[in-house]
Amino acid sequence: MVIIIISDNPKLSGRPFFIAETMVRKGHEAHYLIWDSPYRINRKAFVKHLFTSLKTKEYKLSSVTVHKIGRLPYYWPYVNGLLFKYQVKKLYKKVGADLIYAATYTNETEVPKKLPFIYDLADDYSAPGDLYGSLIYKLAFKLLDVKGTMKRQCQNSLAVTAISDILVNYAKQYNNVVIKLPSAIEKETVKKILQNPSIYSSNDYSFIYISIFGQWSRPIETMQAVLELRKEFPEIDLILIGPGVEVENIKMFIKNNDAEEFIHYLGPIYNRTTVFTYIKQSSIGLSASIKDKFRDAANSVKVLEYSVMGKKVVSTNLAEVESLHFPNIFTFSDTKKGSGLKNTMREALLYKTTNNEFKDISDYVLREYNWDKLTDDLLDLIKKVNKQ
Repeated sequence: MVIIIISDNPKLSGRPFFIAETMVRKGHEAHYLIWDSPYRINRKAFVKHLFTSLKTKEYKLSSVTVHKIGRLPYYWPYVNGLLFKYQVKKLYKKVGADLIYAATYTNETEVPKKLPFIYDLADDYSAPGDLYGSLIYKLAFKLLDVKGTMKRQCQNSLAVTAISDILVNYAKQYNNVVIKLPSAIEKETVKKILQNPSIYSSNDYSFIYISIFGQWSRPIETMQAVLELRKEFPEIDLILIGPGVEVENIKMFIKNNDAEEFIHYLGPIYNRTTVFTYIKQSSIGLSASIKDKFRDAANSVKVLEYSVMGKKVVSTNLAEVESLHFPNIFTFSDTKKGSGLKNTMREALLYKTTNNEFKDISDYVLREYNWDKLTDDLLDLIKKVNKQ
């Protein structure tokens, strides 16, 4: 089978690329479509985007054929939308594609209605425009018609895959064929680290927090809790990994509180072996994002990554986290009296685990949440819709 995969963002990483790589391993031909996107509006980014946006390119990465398509610099909603559709139609015909698997959500990147495609709701794409950002940011979501594009692509697609129960229920309003397809972990990478006895946690009071540190992630509150808990647990340690708009605030907090010895911001790390190694070397994983309609509709992939390494987890009471019912997860609520982030971190610290206590959970996650299994689920869906 020849499939075109279009991500919800123009990056060669994450869920869409793992699916593309897995498809190739299973004997299929995957074409991954990307484009330039002006993520940050500053002079340097503007100049670079101005000269690279219209350029096209084709190359191989991990046996996946990558196609960079052209677009007008910055945002030209309807013009770029027409240009996008023209190039997708052209690519579909050129490679002899059987299907498109797309997660796009703006009128600049909408899949042509007449082409067969499955829509991937890998996020509640409209929620950030409702909850976060400046007036310009919110206006951009309006001009790019995010809500309308999500609805139309659910309606126009052969089927929808959704990352959470909340998004499954949303998609069922517009399409009769909807399945839940959460994100997963890299099975072989995880197995190698789990089986390496030289990688272990030497500190029962060590936390790790991996996230995109946006407005919802509350890293400052997390670090403040560590400062306060250190009076009771002097060996406490925290590692933070990830990019985001809160990074400068994280660095400033560490510096202002002389916390360099026990709070370590390592920046974004894209090597997955390194990420899972840091998780195994820690004792407790943190997923402290605020519970709102954006985060509640997300998949609990970080919680799964902590759990597959057999770690205790402290998490907000997000719907997808609570549905797991894993005994290694300590959930907290911002509205329930006596709960809260700091108190739940203390609860996790006081809970003493034995060696391999959560091995059954690790085995379960490894078996049920790996890219081979979830890609097989997608391929089964493709076979189903192709017979209709």
